[in-house]
Amino acid sequence: MLKTRIIFTFIALFAFIFTYLHAIPPPSPPPPVNHAIALLKKIKGEVKFDQIVVKNQTKMIVNGIIKKGIDENTPENYFISFSYFGAESNETHSFAELNIPIKPPKAGPWNVTIPGVVDGIAYQTFYVLKDDKVLDSATITKRDT
Repeated sequence: MLKTRIIFTFIALFAFIFTYLHAIPPPSPPPPVNHAIALLKKIKGEVKFDQIVVKNQTKMIVNGIIKKGIDENTPENYFISFSYFGAESNETHSFAELNIPIKPPKAGPWNVTIPGVVDGIAYQTFYVLKDDKVLDSATITKRDT
């Protein structure tokens, strides 16, 4: 009787384990991530663009730092400009609008999430401006992880 109960317990245990073990789907691989970068030589800056998906919306995380060339602590006078996701003209945003910190002669580091697709900005020109004067520009190039 005890032997039968032990055998029945093992059979029930294994049936339960195998039933629920195969029902758990394996984790899905992470989605491919696109990256792009703009290297600003005159002002020793670097701006990275990383593709993310948040709640089924495609967005870009823009990380950047500028190491020289910023001579006053007035974020409303400095701008970044670039074309993204098929915009007909350059999109221009002030440092103040994007909350980019300035500590002359540096700006940043900053991290901004914006709507867009990295493929849409690849090979576009990225500009850093002070008022209407271009401080530096660079081509946005795709890079591998």
